Amino acid sequence: MMKKICGKVFFVCLILCASATYSWSEGEILEFTCRSCGYRGQFIQGSNADDQARNIQHIIVVCERNGQIRSIKVPLNPDIPVTGEPLLARQYGTGFSELLSMRLPRFLVPGNTCPLFPITAYIERNVCPINGHPGLQYAVVSQF
Repeated sequence: MMKKICGKVFFVCLILCASATYSWSEGEILEFTCRSCGYRGQFIQGSNADDQARNIQHIIVVCERNGQIRSIKVPLNPDIPVTGEPLLARQYGTGFSELLSMRLPRFLVPGNTCPLFPITAYIERNVCPINGHPGLQYAVVSQF
């Protein structure tokens, strides 16, 4: 009887520890694939404890002008100063996406003139931002 109880307690503790480890991860490495053009790339999204202390997070965006997907850093809280990040992107209103024919939040990075749009809109519409054809897929490669 005691072995069964200890076994069940161990199993419950194991599940709780595994779920706690999962809930601690606050960032992911995502891989995007466009079947129509053969594109494949990995990008960081989210933040770790060091990033949070500096008030930054990574987001994945698209520049339609040159067909580029990239990860940029934005403030977690725009009202709090950011430390140690000179090229921080900020959201500046909205812009019109030619590929999706809709208005999207627009991010700008200092020194870059291309408006950057969140990749989530392209995922929802299943549009490859590289060539505009259907078939954008993504997978979580790892978490941090």
